[in-house]
Amino acid sequence: MPKLRTIGLTSIIVIILATAVLATREIVHDDGGHLVYVGATLIDGNGGPAIENATLVIDKGRVQCIAKGDGCGELASFGHIHAANGKFITPGLIDSHVHYFQTGWLDGRPDAFYAEDIYPYDKVIERQRDNAADTHRAFMCSGVTAVFDVGGQQETLDLIDATRDDPDAPQVLAAGPLITHASRPVFDNYKDPLFLPMGSVEEALESFHRLVDMGAPAIKVWYLRPPEGEEENYDARLIAIGEAADAAGLPLIVHATGLREAKIALHAGVEVLVHSVQDQLIDDEFISLARANDTTYLPTLIVGHEWSRAIASAVLHQVPDVDDPNQCVSPEVYAKLANVTAFDAVIDRERFTTKAIQERLDRSGPRMQIMAANLVLAHKAGLRIAVATDAGNPMTLHGPSIYWEMEAMQDAGIPASDILVMATRNGAQAMGQLDETGTIEIGKVADFLVLDSDPRLDIANFRHLEEVIRLGRVHRIDDLRPQPEKD
Repeated sequence: MPKLRTIGLTSIIVIILATAVLATREIVHDDGGHLVYVGATLIDGNGGPAIENATLVIDKGRVQCIAKGDGCGELASFGHIHAANGKFITPGLIDSHVHYFQTGWLDGRPDAFYAEDIYPYDKVIERQRDNAADTHRAFMCSGVTAVFDVGGQQETLDLIDATRDDPDAPQVLAAGPLITHASRPVFDNYKDPLFLPMGSVEEALESFHRLVDMGAPAIKVWYLRPPEGEEENYDARLIAIGEAADAAGLPLIVHATGLREAKIALHAGVEVLVHSVQDQLIDDEFISLARANDTTYLPTLIVGHEWSRAIASAVLHQVPDVDDPNQCVSPEVYAKLANVTAFDAVIDRERFTTKAIQERLDRSGPRMQIMAANLVLAHKAGLRIAVATDAGNPMTLHGPSIYWEMEAMQDAGIPASDILVMATRNGAQAMGQLDETGTIEIGKVADFLVLDSDPRLDIANFRHLEEVIRLGRVHRIDDLRPQPEKD
């Protein structure tokens, strides 16, 4: 079973896509040109044998040659040559489920506690939008070179073009607002809606066409359990959206954490299930449907427990521990996590008692066991699995949470070498970007990592990150950490 991190008192030191594949493009930077790595063990992300003593040649942001020893000939004889003996090169990590306009803390999810006087939601969103560079940096600093934002305001769609050719940001694909039957009134007052309704088949299709008009490259449905006795009516709406998405050539993405709802999503043609089934074990019918759809399964093992840690922190006034090995999280986020009294005025103390909080944390264990078991079942069945964190939710921090998720998958029993493929190649496929990224292959964009330790032996070795190369530009980890402000 994956390990659960607990609440602890600490003094925090503030340290400072249309699914259509992007057309092949030439990427030129001021520091572009030839870049050569020699001597490393190169793991290309496809799951096959590594290349020992590899030579990797990059030109204008793309991979030009991969060979053992001097197999690249004259291509490797000029340019910026990096001796990487004893190092390991892998594709950049891909987080297939993030929310850019959520903050990693409770201020970004006012449906939990809404401290309007301290964290007005419109200002929180504006801050996330205007300071996207902080989120870019946190991901890059953790080795994440591409992310899939599978639910956010329409403004998140702007990130697609903004990051496509930006060597200082991960490539972002975004799906825009979510279609859902759930009600979250606290979000309704913001000018850019997060949710679109599906109160009937007709309304569901209207919401679908709104997303098409926005230019959303994928359709996300947040499909919670329907009201008792209304299951068929609600299912029909999801099926209608799936048929419309298929006709439009757009991938359908569904949040469905119950086995029944996940099966309806599969009947609707879902391409990406963005969470584990967590109420019961998946069965032969689920596996058969997922195979028929060629569906990608995203486990998101850690996010529920991290939610519980965040709630406990605010209610019990305990500053949460943060596992941030490369010191990538911004000082502003650390400051929010430390301000555990911010929500005192809006917490229902009769509901959120110490006992209730402990019971909530205790429930994380059995739920995690089911999710871990389903991950193993899906893996044994040969389903495509991709690494995804749901980053942006409270305490699932942009960037370092990729380590927590991969290590939880390893604790569940998945081999590190398989998780590496899930975190690279499979993530790119979930994003519809496998022709461009996700593996180190000739012609693809040069998004890769240089590590000090072999991640095939222990997935935690991704923490031992030395360099992040994005579109051929080299970033050393020291340069990606948040820098202290100068006086």
